[in-house]
Amino acid sequence: MVAQTTCPMIEIDVLERVAPIIRHAAHPLRLMVLDYLHHAGEARSVTDILEAVGASQAVVSQQLRILKDQGLLSYHREGNHVLYEIAEPSVLLLLECIRRHGDCYGPG
Repeated sequence: MVAQTTCPMIEIDVLERVAPIIRHAAHPLRLMVLDYLHHAGEARSVTDILEAVGASQAVVSQQLRILKDQGLLSYHREGNHVLYEIAEPSVLLLLECIRRHGDCYGPG
């Protein structure tokens, strides 16, 4: 049984604001990119992200575009490199929930 809280239920306007964040982050590769950037602690290049997640450039670029378009990532250029970083810190709470769930239930 889950412990009850004394906090009131979350207001619908708050849920409507956060639902798109959850929906657009809720893809295994996008979550992996976000987790990698969180652990990196600084903006990282597409090449770094490719190596970290082990997917093709086309697939990673598509996921980065989705995360950027939804405001979860920001980017800037340094010379010939585009560096990405987390723009929406609340997504870190989502990652923490996932991590706790994984710790509780273990692999598979």
